[in-house]
Parts: sequence; C-alpha cells; structure tokens
Amino acid sequence: MTFRVLTGLFGHESNAFSKLPTSLLNFENYLLAFGDDVPAKIEGAKIEPAGVEEAAAEYGWDLVRTVVAWATPSGPVARDAWDTCAGAILEAAMSKGPFDGVLINLHGAMATVDYDDAEGELLKQLRAVIGPDVPVAITLDLHANVTDLMTEHADIICAYRTYPHIDQIETSRRAAAVLQRTMKGEVKPVAVTARRDTIEGLDDGRTTTDNPMTTLLNRATDLELADPGVLMVSIHAGFTPANLYEAGPTVSVTGDGSDDRFRAIADEYMDYAWETRHFDSNTYLSVDETIGELHRLLADGTGKGPIVVADFSDNPGSGAYGDSTLLLEGLIQTDLQNACFGTICDADSAAKLVSAGEGATVTVNLGGKTDPAFGAPLELTGTVTRVTDGTYVAQGPRWKGVTHHLGPTAVFKVGGMEIVVASNRIQLTEVEAFTHAGIDPRERDVVVVKSMQHFRAAFAPLAREILICDAGALSTKDISKLPFTRLRRPIFPLDLD
Repeated sequence: MTFRVLTGLFGHESNAFSKLPTSLLNFENYLLAFGDDVPAKIEGAKIEPAGVEEAAAEYGWDLVRTVVAWATPSGPVARDAWDTCAGAILEAAMSKGPFDGVLINLHGAMATVDYDDAEGELLKQLRAVIGPDVPVAITLDLHANVTDLMTEHADIICAYRTYPHIDQIETSRRAAAVLQRTMKGEVKPVAVTARRDTIEGLDDGRTTTDNPMTTLLNRATDLELADPGVLMVSIHAGFTPANLYEAGPTVSVTGDGSDDRFRAIADEYMDYAWETRHFDSNTYLSVDETIGELHRLLADGTGKGPIVVADFSDNPGSGAYGDSTLLLEGLIQTDLQNACFGTICDADSAAKLVSAGEGATVTVNLGGKTDPAFGAPLELTGTVTRVTDGTYVAQGPRWKGVTHHLGPTAVFKVGGMEIVVASNRIQLTEVEAFTHAGIDPRERDVVVVKSMQHFRAAFAPLAREILICDAGALSTKDISKLPFTRLRRPIFPLDLD
C-alpha cells in the first residue's frame, strides 16, 4: 500500500529579547523553497528534509512537499513569514489530502509576533484540518521548548541527539520509521512530556563530553532497544531566551498506546535532569581572562595550530546580534598577530570596505550598531585584503551541503588581526566562512568565532586549544539580565537554588 504523507520544514529559534525582527526576507536569505522546488533546493544538504526524502524513497510514500524554511535565530517571526510558511503547510493540508500521515520538521523554540508557542499553534491548526486520527510525527532541535500544546497535537516526538547538531537526517529517519509502523497499523503512538521548575539543565544539551545529557541519551537508546513499547525517547535541553511559560528542559516519551509507565519514564528522566541541573562542562572566561590565557598559551610557542576562541555571548545562533565589539576591542588592544575573527555583522562597514576595494586603507566605525550596550562601534583603520560576495557551500559537519549567504563581505586587516566583516548574521560554524575569503584557519595562531558550541564540529579537530569567552553580550550565561515576563516562577536558576 502507498501511504500519502504531508511534510515540510519550518524552523526558527526565536530569541524573545532580540531587537531584530525575523521577516520573510531572513528566510529567503538562508533557506526557503516551496512544493516541488524542495528536492532541488536541498540536494546534497545534510538537513532534516533530506532524511524525509530518503525515508519516502525507502517506504514508497507519496510525499506531499510544502515548504522548507529556516532563518538565523533572531527576534520573533513576523506575520509575513508565518503567513507564508505556516500557510504553505496548512493550505496543502486543506487542498491536497486526505493523508495517511504527517512528518513535519520543526525547531521547537519558535515564537512569532502573535504566538509565544508558534509550533504548538501550527500543530493545533494543522490538527483542526486533518482531524484527530491522522498520525503526526514531528522532529525537533535538541534545544526545543516542548509545550503541552505541541504534545497534545503530535503523536510522535523525535529530537536530535547531537550538539553540535550533525544528525538531522538520522532524526528524520527515526521519526519516519515509527510513522511507517503507525500507518501500517503495527503501533498506536501516544506522546507524553515531563518538565521541572528549571529553565537550564542537561549541560545545555552538549554531547561532546560525558555529562547528564549524554547519560540520558545512552539510557534512552538502551530503553528503546529493551522495551518494544517505548517507541521513542526525546530529550530536550530547552532554549533559555524564550519569554514562554513552559520554556526549559523536557523529556518526551512516545509509547505504544496510553500507559502510565510512559509518563513514569519521562518523570524519572526529568528527575535526573533536575538533580544534575548545576552541571556545566564549560569554563567561561571574561575578556581579560581570555586575553591572559591567550598570552599564556602563545608564550609556549606559535605555529602549533590555532587557539580557537568562542565569542559565546554574541552567538547569532542563539539570537545575539553578531556585532558586539566587547571581545574584539580587547583582542585588538593586545595586538595579537596571525589571528582571524569571524564574523562582525555590519552591513554599513562591509559596504564601505567593499566599495574601497582590495588593497585600500580605510577607517570605519566597526560593529556595535544594533545595541551599543554590548560594545560601542570601534573606530579602526586597516587594509582591505579580500572582497567576496559572502556565498559558500558549507562542507560541514554542521550545515554540510547548505549554501550560506554572508552578503557583501570584506576581510579587514587591523594590525595582526584579519576580521571578516559580513552583511548578514550567520553563526560561524563552518571553516568555509574563512576559507572562501582566503583565510586558512589552520595556519593561524588565534581563530575567533561567534558561536557557542556548533563551531566544535568543524573547528575542534583543528584546534590546539579551545577557550570560551562570555563577554556579556545578549546571549551571556547570566540570564538574570533577561526581562522575563511570561516564564513560570519560581524557577531555577532565577529563583531556586
């Protein structure tokens, strides 16, 4: 029998405290395609829809494609993007059914200007169209804030199991396997979700070290193998800068039928997350501490591979602005040599540098344009060493096969520091962000990336040492600075020990 399956990707990690709106243009600048244009758009890309395509080919599904849409994290999604992308899914649900099943790729931490829980709202509206009996499988980012509304309207919940996220295809394949069994009548999945009074935990979901997250993931894998009634255990570290009542870590268990033991499993896993909530595998350095560590390491010699510095608190991947100058200013003042910095998002400065052309000596006020509280613009004089259109195909592992668009881009050399000045905000996860502009990070002594964790997939194999700098920008570890108004209280770590 051929099953007809509705599918689509609509993903955004929305920072409720960002000043930057997320319009349809932001999706167009990253990843956006509709209907029959989807396969060509995602060809070669290691993202969730590619896993759906693989599963459809294996199972012989009649796949109804709606949209693939992704944008760099920033403020809540604007109505034009919601109406277009959610609208594509809902319109297809109304006009192209009936369906035997649904497999939708979401993030799990999307907010819009109208809905704090945008994915819950999308699933509710979708369920109203397709009815209560069509099985709905959703894939989620490991940093999803899984709400009761999402759980109510999804039968199968399946999140990534890696951070850096490099298992998107596998995640879709795991969800598809359970959906296929459901459509064949072999199982009747029911999802339950548990949470505790915490907005942090599970070591922020990192899977590059032994920690509470990897412990639970290993337990989940063993349980799924040992208990045929447990169809899926999905573990989510949550997304902190969300002004959402239910934000924070959760565990969702998809079981075969309704059984109290599935809720007990979710509760047991969340009890462990609560008990280990203080665990953090990172050491966070101030700007001065970062510079001190750089001097200590460089005193031991150069040419030993790059010291990679993560500009943690200005990570565009968590909705920060990507133009904070707090760390950059300290590094320039210390006169580092053979160093590169990626990226500063400053369209005005990029335009000036590109216009001046390669070889020109230019003075610009760099960075700090979005919110000078996170570092005022720096008046810098340097040389334009390279001009590019900012386009490259990521080689991964994080975004393998996806084309990134930094927009008009220039390499601006100030002293011994080569700064990649870009027009568009993108988390620096790929070596190609440097190499496309003529910089080989393998040959540098210091490489600075605006990223929290995803950079590790590509840069950890190259790194002599990794330093994490929390300079105090929008995505600082100190979340007491965030003006939560809708989050449930009391909650750890804001109110509870």
